[in-house]
Amino acid sequence: MADGNRANHVAPAELVAARQFTVPYSVNLTLASTGGLFTPNDLYKVKDTNGDVVFMVKGVSFSSRRLLLDAAGRNPLLTMKPKASSWHEAWRVYRGDSTSPNDLLFSVRKPKVFQWKDNFDVFLATNTDEASPGDFKIISRSKKCTICIGQTDEIIAQMHRETAFFARDKLEITVNPNQDFAFIVSLIVILEEIKASRRRSSGSASAGGAAASASAGV
Repeated sequence: MADGNRANHVAPAELVAARQFTVPYSVNLTLASTGGLFTPNDLYKVKDTNGDVVFMVKGVSFSSRRLLLDAAGRNPLLTMKPKASSWHEAWRVYRGDSTSPNDLLFSVRKPKVFQWKDNFDVFLATNTDEASPGDFKIISRSKKCTICIGQTDEIIAQMHRETAFFARDKLEITVNPNQDFAFIVSLIVILEEIKASRRRSSGSASAGGAAASASAGV
């Protein structure tokens, strides 16, 4: 019970990015992928309802790191990095462009118990008890996800995926008042990167299987 109460009083703005990303009204954002053949490190842009860029997300050459940048694309706000050799698809998020343990802000991972649902727990760096419940939870489905406080049903943000033929998906994000929308965007980006990693793994497995079948038929 104490952990649940603590999570309800967390102020993510102070612990994740900056006070400027917490406002007393709902924030609607659109996230779309931007990477191309000649700009492989340009991953996503996040825009507001006026079409103005709020954040950019870029990769780092020869690294698995992902950087959440300001609107100009110059100043790193958060660094997102997958945990190597993790069965729980775990990611860690750090302040600025650091990956120092001293700058760890929060981590994201699947629950340790087996589940069919695609849910994730979010642990702030101040929550060092691995047996405790997460400070936030992400309930992810194919075209939507919901982010709640702790293990409650108190929603702080939602995402809906808009799909179209011959066009890239757009993710429509609604962040409730007084919630850190840089924090929320980083969680959505991590979900997208996890799904992209799964697609790559599935494609590699399919290609390997096809090659093996071809060899067997020779």
